[in-house]
Amino acid sequence: MLFGKSSVHRELRRRKISLLLHSTHLYTNLPAILKDGCLRSAGSLKKQNAIQAKRFLHDPVRYEKYAVGLDYINCSLSEPNFELLYKRSGSGWESAWLHLELNTDLLQRDSTRFCAVSAARDKGKHVKSGMEGFKLMFADEVDGYSRESISKELPTSPQAEVMLKGDLPLNEIRALHVFNSAIADEVSRLCELHGREIPIRISPHLFIWPSRLINKKGDSF
Repeated sequence: MLFGKSSVHRELRRRKISLLLHSTHLYTNLPAILKDGCLRSAGSLKKQNAIQAKRFLHDPVRYEKYAVGLDYINCSLSEPNFELLYKRSGSGWESAWLHLELNTDLLQRDSTRFCAVSAARDKGKHVKSGMEGFKLMFADEVDGYSRESISKELPTSPQAEVMLKGDLPLNEIRALHVFNSAIADEVSRLCELHGREIPIRISPHLFIWPSRLINKKGDSF
């Protein structure tokens, strides 16, 4: 069931949004995703891996702040959540992570949620649904950030999130974006090992710290 398909679709086209991204760890998470044949929510990972689940979660503490988030897969629009990735891995994170490009039709599902800031903020208080939630991500000012000098396809806050309900089959993944050719070779090896055929793209621009966050690098988030 899709909500307001025409208006969401219109906003995506108007803003030229073509990337819905989920970032995942190359060695901790990707092999399991390829083996299982799906991208799992945090809750699904916890059920499957019990006490070992924390090593698969991007930010285990955030789920204590926003328990409902366990049922969702966190994503970003147009660019990765650089702050989260740097926080998790520090310098050299580019070689440890890759970005899964997901089908943008997922944005039109009734169950999809949007948040103009981190979804864990105030225990999920700012998470919204439908066009209201989508448009709030592009408000003139969000959490100290403004739309001045940023591209129209980018949410106002770099912490903005899209939350996709439940586990996703691999056919919802359009491509795997990596930093360089060496990582592309390793990802190709893993895909072949598990019998999966997913396009691999070398996309260094998705691993370059954006200028609007230049003063945030190294901060405690």
